[in-house]
Amino acid sequence: MPNLPEEIVTDILSRLPVNCLMRFKCVCKPWLSLISNPQFAKTQLKQSRTASHNTTANLKRLLFLASCPLQSIDYEAFGNSGGGGGHVSQEHAYPTRKAPEWDVQIVGSCDGLICLVFDYCNMILWNPSTRVSKELPAPDDLVDHDQGTFFCGFGCDISIDDYKVIKGIFSTASDGLKETKVQVLTLKNNSWRQIQYGYQSGVSIYGMGTLSNNSLHWLGSKESENGFNNNYCIISFDFSEERFEEVGIPDHIDKDYFANLGSMGDSLVIFCNPGGSHFESWVMKDYGVKSSWTRLFRVSSDTFPGYKYGPTLICFTTQGKAVVDIDESELILYNPEEETFKHFMIKDDWGLFESVVYEESLVSPNGDER
Repeated sequence: MPNLPEEIVTDILSRLPVNCLMRFKCVCKPWLSLISNPQFAKTQLKQSRTASHNTTANLKRLLFLASCPLQSIDYEAFGNSGGGGGHVSQEHAYPTRKAPEWDVQIVGSCDGLICLVFDYCNMILWNPSTRVSKELPAPDDLVDHDQGTFFCGFGCDISIDDYKVIKGIFSTASDGLKETKVQVLTLKNNSWRQIQYGYQSGVSIYGMGTLSNNSLHWLGSKESENGFNNNYCIISFDFSEERFEEVGIPDHIDKDYFANLGSMGDSLVIFCNPGGSHFESWVMKDYGVKSSWTRLFRVSSDTFPGYKYGPTLICFTTQGKAVVDIDESELILYNPEEETFKHFMIKDDWGLFESVVYEESLVSPNGDER
């Protein structure tokens, strides 16, 4: 090893999974310095993504649950485990000084970093793989939960190589007029600023955005011309331009469908309940091309276990199995080919949880600081 050129050692280590690299920090001081280097973290993540189409890929995607306790689920391992399930979950210590008393909300996930809000007031950027976290300043209206409908998201602005957090609220003023307030935090500046929603009135979005093609996406509602009916629409937010735009949605998905937005790799997926008798899943094969929406599968509503509000599609495994959330209280893995499902065993003292997919990485919430 002492005779290997430094660039060869760097290339070899960058092809290894995160759990190995975390242990290899203890091998020697040069390896500690290399693996702790922010540029190496970016190289390792890029290498993992490039090789992700191979069966030997080192990129691991996990499902994070904002539960009590916090935990990650290896849904790929669960999908490949047959009936047993094995050790596919891992509990995490809280990245704050003390455990939250009431609630943990997910803002978004990108490059192995997860943005969370604890007890409605503490915003934390955290890498669960390295256990490094950073407290972020709170936007002005973070605690005003009775003022309107919220939407949020987190992602990377590749034009400036920096991360951004977005927080918005739709509200009705005292004069009855609707207004939208949007704030964006840029990680390197570590401060919030207000931007224009800049979109037509009558279009509202809510919840956590779905990250795809370097943009956030929400499945929202759009008022019809007569103002009485609402139809679904997909609104995207471009991190570089900080601009909201509409993405084409299949024409047949109307306001009477129970629908939600998920992802399959880097492709948008809609999961909907047309007419109540069955569920359908549609994928946008060519981003931004409305005609490229293609149906993945159709399944009878009776296939899923009892639910109160409805199933929500989270993601797909590499084998095409769907991870589905039931009423934010249980998770199932559905096999479209066999039309069967099995339950994830979830330990949660709160009874309700949010979830998001994240990648294992060495990326630090502190940016380019070691």
